[in-house]
Amino acid sequence: MGYSLTLDQKATTRALQQIHKNTKIGITGHLIVMGLIAINLYDDISVPYFILGVIAQFAVVYARFDLYKKFDLIQYKIVEYKQTKLWLNKHKFLMFLSGLTFGLLMYFLDNPSSDVYFLVLAIVVGMAAGAIYTAGEIFEVYFAYLIGVFLPPAIWMMSQNLEIYTTGVLLMLVASCYFAMTSYKYAKNFRKMFYEEQMTKDQLRQITQQKDTLNHKAHYDDLTDLPNKFLFQDRLEQSIEKSKRHEKSLAVCFINLDNFKIINETLGHNYGDRVLIDVSIRLQDIIRSHDTIARWAGDEFILIVEDLNNENDASIFAQKILSALSEPFLVDMDTFYVTSSIGISVYPRDTDDGTHLIKYADSAMYKAKKEGRNNFKFYSDDMTKVAFERVVMEASLRTAIANEEFTVYYQPQIDAVHNKLIGMEALVRWEHPGIGLISPFRFIPLAEETGLIVGVDKIVMHKAMKQFATWYTEGYNPGVLSLNLATKNLEGDDYLEKLEDSVGRFCLDSACVELELLESDIMKDPHDAIRKLGRINELGIKIAIDDFGTGYSSLSYLKKFPLNKLKIDKSFVDDIPHDEDGKAIVKAIIALGKSLNLNLIAEGVEDKQQRDFLVENGCNNIQGYYYAKPMTADEMEKFMKKMA
Repeated sequence: MGYSLTLDQKATTRALQQIHKNTKIGITGHLIVMGLIAINLYDDISVPYFILGVIAQFAVVYARFDLYKKFDLIQYKIVEYKQTKLWLNKHKFLMFLSGLTFGLLMYFLDNPSSDVYFLVLAIVVGMAAGAIYTAGEIFEVYFAYLIGVFLPPAIWMMSQNLEIYTTGVLLMLVASCYFAMTSYKYAKNFRKMFYEEQMTKDQLRQITQQKDTLNHKAHYDDLTDLPNKFLFQDRLEQSIEKSKRHEKSLAVCFINLDNFKIINETLGHNYGDRVLIDVSIRLQDIIRSHDTIARWAGDEFILIVEDLNNENDASIFAQKILSALSEPFLVDMDTFYVTSSIGISVYPRDTDDGTHLIKYADSAMYKAKKEGRNNFKFYSDDMTKVAFERVVMEASLRTAIANEEFTVYYQPQIDAVHNKLIGMEALVRWEHPGIGLISPFRFIPLAEETGLIVGVDKIVMHKAMKQFATWYTEGYNPGVLSLNLATKNLEGDDYLEKLEDSVGRFCLDSACVELELLESDIMKDPHDAIRKLGRINELGIKIAIDDFGTGYSSLSYLKKFPLNKLKIDKSFVDDIPHDEDGKAIVKAIIALGKSLNLNLIAEGVEDKQQRDFLVENGCNNIQGYYYAKPMTADEMEKFMKKMA
């Protein structure tokens, strides 16, 4: 019940719920009997008494129905027991009045004949018998009704001094005793059945709880409440089957705490256990909802990382684990430092067998320990090398953003018909202080995966806008500045404000700025892209789709994007002029762009045949090695002078 009721109180509440449920039946029976009395005894009751009786009957019926509605909670909601007792007392009183309205019927008869007498007696006895069904679950309620039904006619009959009435009184006494005993047994049996039902439920609940407890103990670690090795192995098999169906990779990370036994040996197992609990909490905070972390044994934990986009993603999780566990642990104001060694095996590259994945990850973990601890190793040496290169590259990239180690190269965009410079694309290069110039093909994919691309794009935007403003001030006409924009930038609510501030800071006309977005990126969430690009377009900044034709755009969405330009991807231009399918695709893209009133530009144009084919088919704007490679700002100035 929710209010800690005793078993007896619960039984009373359940009985009242049953009475409440049957109240409509009782009220319906009351009205039917009223009708039968009115039809059969109308001539034997004086009009004033008849009217008085009808009013009394309807008053009681209305009161019963009103109480039914008012205390509807008894049947449908959990209530406090004092509300249950209140409903019980009111219902008891109304049942007494209900019986009384029938019991007083004798006093309204005008010199009844024996037939009328027996009819009334039959009605009274019948009402007393029928009420057992609707009120018999609680004896005191039925007994109050019985008194109301039988007491008034018994008193009336005893005052008549007639043998027939004396016999009637005896019959009523016998009937009342019988009905009282029947109701008492009915109520007692109801409670007995309820008690047995509750005991059965309690026993079943205890058995279920015991089963659940045993099942939990069989599959979960007592200390950390993480899955144990048995449940982990089962989940690993399920994960492998899932990965097979979806053709995905997964990784098993075997984690061992370095020098953990020192804590147990010097401070005791109690301290060690509390550190293990904290370790399990930190690991659970790292993993995703569909991954599994388990305690393997002692100070060893094991992790399944599902749905890897590529095998190197496992190194990201390993790095997060190392970072999380390197933070100090605080137990009773004592600070502990615990590092970890991690071994990683990958499905399906290493094996497709779950047992071997665990074995290989364990082997890789010992390799990590031998090579200095507090690091991770893949089962494959090649994978370990790639993973560490990625970690080093990411750290260096963060430093490069902080130090602005990026420079901007510019590639001209030419109107091939008029041999005129119409703009240029800003392309980023990383000038590493130790390695030198790093190609964007090496660091841009990592920047996009880690979200660092936002910082890179910001640096390129500021440097390119500043350079364009300088060129315009010096009398050059560089045309439109095309900036590559990763959609990660649009996730921030403040990007639009930053973009507007940058254009204003360098006193550039917004019409001189164009943002290039990858077709595949904007199609990940086209509804959101339409909304955000619309806000950018309102600033007067042009928007172009880069690599058009590679992202499988829906034409229904394409016409909704606030676009100004389509950029034909280099992969299609490479097919010109020898591949007929490639030529057909380029023609189709040009036709589509024109039908949508969009400007067109082709990138990656490297020879005269490609240039001539594009111009002949209506794409006049060209970008590629045929005219110029990406160049520094100084080189770009010389190029503009030559084009002037």
